[in-house]
Amino acid sequence: MKTLIIVLIGLLSTTTLVAQESFAVPQLTPDQEKEVLYNHVYAYFTAGLNMAKEKGVSPEAYGKYIGEEFKAFWNPEAGFAAFVNQIMFILKGVNPYSEMEIKEQNEKMVRFTMSNMNLSFKEGGPFGVSYNDFLVCSDALISTIANHMNADFSYKDTDGLYEVTITAQ
Repeated sequence: MKTLIIVLIGLLSTTTLVAQESFAVPQLTPDQEKEVLYNHVYAYFTAGLNMAKEKGVSPEAYGKYIGEEFKAFWNPEAGFAAFVNQIMFILKGVNPYSEMEIKEQNEKMVRFTMSNMNLSFKEGGPFGVSYNDFLVCSDALISTIANHMNADFSYKDTDGLYEVTITAQ
C-alpha cells in the first residue's frame, strides 16, 4: 500500500511539474508600446474622472484640481513659446493617432487642430465617462495651467476634430 501511495504522489508531482506553464519576457514593437501607453493614459484619466463624478465632483472641478496640482511643474518665466510647445508636445503624445496641424500662429497666438480626439470614446465612454466629460475636464485642467503661465486656452470640438487656440495674456 505504501508503494502505491508513493507511486501516486510521484505521478501527481511529475504531472504538476510538467503542466506548469513557462513564461517569457514580452517583446513589444514600438507600435505596441505606443498603444499600451495611449490606453493607460486614457484609462487613468477616465478612471480618476469617474471616481470624482461618483463622489459628486464635476468634470470641470476635477480638471481644475488636477491643473492646480500640476502647476508646480510649470514655470511662468519660461514664457509663452515654451508653454505652447510643451502643451502641443503633451497633446500629441496623449493621442498618437491624431494628426496635428498648425492653422495659424504669431508671437502671441497659435491655433492648431487635432483629429481623432474622440477615438477612445467611439464605442461608448470608458469607465462611465463621456467624451464631453473628457473635454470639459481637459479644458479645465489646461486652462488652469494656461492661466498660471499667463496664457489663455480655448478649444472647440467638431465630431472629434479638436481645435485649440492659445493666446498670450
